[in-house]
Amino acid sequence: MLSTATRATATLFLSAAGLKLLLQPAYHSTDFEVHRHWLALTSSLPLSEWYVDESSQWTLDYPPLFAWFERTLALGAARVDPAMLVVSTAPYASAATVAYQRSTVVAMDLLLLLGATSLAAATARWAATKPSPTAHLLSAAVAFLDAGLMLVDHVHFQARALPTAHTVLPTLQEKKRHNCVNPRNRQLRARARH
Repeated sequence: MLSTATRATATLFLSAAGLKLLLQPAYHSTDFEVHRHWLALTSSLPLSEWYVDESSQWTLDYPPLFAWFERTLALGAARVDPAMLVVSTAPYASAATVAYQRSTVVAMDLLLLLGATSLAAATARWAATKPSPTAHLLSAAVAFLDAGLMLVDHVHFQARALPTAHTVLPTLQEKKRHNCVNPRNRQLRARARH
């Protein structure tokens, strides 16, 4: 049985994802072609050429972890529209390509969901209180309905949800590890509960 907080968070996520999917036919910036080209680059060229290829003005200038992320996304892209993975100077934007790229941004929101709800639960634990359904829902709402993040991720295809989640989740893990290792922290939390 799912808790009220879990159901509310899932409903919010699905509503936000639905809203974002409604943006499928909306405007997309030149960053759409940048990321499409990077999908093509990382899937078609050997690693040694990723950062030196000049077949397009959109050279790969993001860190290697993001390049590997693009290569991973290219695995699904090959099934959706193999033509989007052709390295060329001409832009390419089929309906399937736009839908795929927007859908990958929505999929990355799942990591943000994990980070936001984990942060809400951890905050409640640190405060030695019962996790509030409102806190979970508020964390998820801030994460999924942030207009800036929506604009950057869904119009410019920057996938900012990924580094945000990548920052929050390891921080929470480190905090959890620190609390497990440090007996003083356990004692303080136990005292606060009584």
